Amino acid sequence: MWENPKLRKRIEDRIRRPGGYHEWHLVARTPKFKEWGISMNDIKEMRTLTKDVKFVNPPGVHGGEGSTVAHNQILRIIDTSKDYETFVKRLNNWAEDRLESGKMGLPIELRR
Repeated sequence: MWENPKLRKRIEDRIRRPGGYHEWHLVARTPKFKEWGISMNDIKEMRTLTKDVKFVNPPGVHGGEGSTVAHNQILRIIDTSKDYETFVKRLNNWAEDRLESGKMGLPIELRR
């Protein structure tokens, strides 16, 4: 399904709906999360309002300066994690360095 551009767009739109949220489980890596047993509903539940996402090192807000760097770093964390728990632990370490509120800026289900 993911290889079909029309179906992929539909799935991505459903995950992102409603807008205004940051997905810590980046939609571009949905197949990896599915492989790890994470459902679309899990991905939707573990999001943060974009207005509450504030980056440091470099500073910025979601969609602004620092955001592209942060997203690329999260993609690398996903791509180099051997399993879901490794991803979550590494995301927490990343958050301590990159989020204004550290790992407390992550949804409670993702905090370790």
